[in-house]
Amino acid sequence: MTGELTSDGEISTRQINMGIKNEIANDNNLLKIEIPEKLDSIAVGLKDGVSVTLKGDVGDFVGALTDGARIVIDGNAGRYVGDNMTGGEIIVNGSADDGVGFGTYGGTIVVHGNAGNGIGQLNKGGLIVIDGDIGNLAGLYMLFGDIIVTGNAGVDTGDWIIGGTIYIGGTYETGTNAEVRELDTDDKKKLKEIFDTYKIEADISKFIKMEPKKLRPFYG
Repeated sequence: MTGELTSDGEISTRQINMGIKNEIANDNNLLKIEIPEKLDSIAVGLKDGVSVTLKGDVGDFVGALTDGARIVIDGNAGRYVGDNMTGGEIIVNGSADDGVGFGTYGGTIVVHGNAGNGIGQLNKGGLIVIDGDIGNLAGLYMLFGDIIVTGNAGVDTGDWIIGGTIYIGGTYETGTNAEVRELDTDDKKKLKEIFDTYKIEADISKFIKMEPKKLRPFYG
């Protein structure tokens, strides 16, 4: 079943989230929601089997704590998209601000545009794809998972990285404990599958990867 939530006037974060909750309770798991203004903490904590399309720009923490749902944002997003999500998929058909995928445990976040600073910090197993440029300190203290940036990255990329892999198709400056390596066959296959799935046009031959120099960087 499908449901559509709209509003001609002012609407609050609480009203939107309660509307989503009520639709799900009525077995309406495929939702389209018009967002009249930027609101924070929309579509948080959604479970597997739910699909939500948000039409319009959203604020901070959209899709936080998601655990299996699919969220599509037809617009731009604020800070901390998918904060601490554990599973599912978030697609931003626009740009995003700082902190995309902060502390993710799993799932996939794709931004079809640029993103800000601190992408994938403390990533613990998620896949974060930015089809554009990003700012500084991506992958800080990253533990597991993948970060893919088709454009340029700022300074201190991969700073104090502990695990996982960062792929970059443009310019970059490495942080502490980050080491640049060439892609192997498995890397190229992985990138191709992801790019095909999310309709991303990028030249894989221009990509490098960053991985930790040491598995225990804080202990010498």
